[in-house]
Amino acid sequence: MIRSVRQIGLIGLILAIGSIATAQKANLTSHAQMMKWLAALEAIDATSGYGRLKVQTIGQSVKGKDIPLVVVSDPSIPSELTKKLFVICRQHGDEPASTEAMLNMIEDLVLDNDKNAGYLLTKVSFYIVPMMNPDGADSYVRRNANRADLNRDWLNLSQPETISVRQAINSAGPDVIIDEHELSPGNSHSDFIETAGLQCGASAEVAAESETMLKLVVGMLRSHDMEVKSYQIEDHNPARLAHRYFPIHGDTKTFLFETRQAGARQFQLQYRMELHVIGTMTIAKYLAGQSDELYQRIAEYDQRKWTELASRGKKKPVQKKR
Repeated sequence: MIRSVRQIGLIGLILAIGSIATAQKANLTSHAQMMKWLAALEAIDATSGYGRLKVQTIGQSVKGKDIPLVVVSDPSIPSELTKKLFVICRQHGDEPASTEAMLNMIEDLVLDNDKNAGYLLTKVSFYIVPMMNPDGADSYVRRNANRADLNRDWLNLSQPETISVRQAINSAGPDVIIDEHELSPGNSHSDFIETAGLQCGASAEVAAESETMLKLVVGMLRSHDMEVKSYQIEDHNPARLAHRYFPIHGDTKTFLFETRQAGARQFQLQYRMELHVIGTMTIAKYLAGQSDELYQRIAEYDQRKWTELASRGKKKPVQKKR
């Protein structure tokens, strides 16, 4: 499997680790490993006959590390005839789940010969930046090498990383953007998703369709027994965060995903990764026109849960003594 390609060198990194937290960090994909894995996957895809994957370098970090844009699409269909989903991962270097989640999702989209995956790519093209802040990621710190918080730089565009991703978004012209994050280990807030509301300056069309997708994502996560909070922004704070900036300055529907690392969750990377993938794929399926299937899945889950709850409340019949 290609996952073994991505994990080259990890065994050596895990040696001499003195704590569980350090071991967790050692199991994360470094920038160099990611670039090597993407090149290997691109080569496999080129020989498979699918030709779904293109890896582009859209810029460099402060320390000169390449920032890749991964495009997954059906090569037989012009991108302008598909919906476009743009995913930003790892603006903050110490929030790893989105990078690991999207690398797995990319692999599945590229190598899966299932007809459902093939159909999805005829309707939606994926544009994914799996590691926007490679300097911060490799050092496992929040900020970039200039000690700038990239997700506070969208109004100023003062950093090479934000400039590069902004230019890539301008070029792609996405229908939806997802900015994927994690809460810091000391933040005990629940997992949540946030998008623009009408009062924050977004257009009526952006606010309304964002609300529709927000409810679908929450419902689909619930159908996987994942409970998340959801919010629509209704304040007038400066739009310096990505999910605030693009609805106002690009008229683009944009979502913030936040998963909790607090407590035992910091060691539950797989759960957090799954949440990011399910949320991302729900929006992709909505863009592909599969809303009815999503609503049906949610309704079936809710009905099953209500049936289970109702059955618990029924009293067992009393056996008469003979």
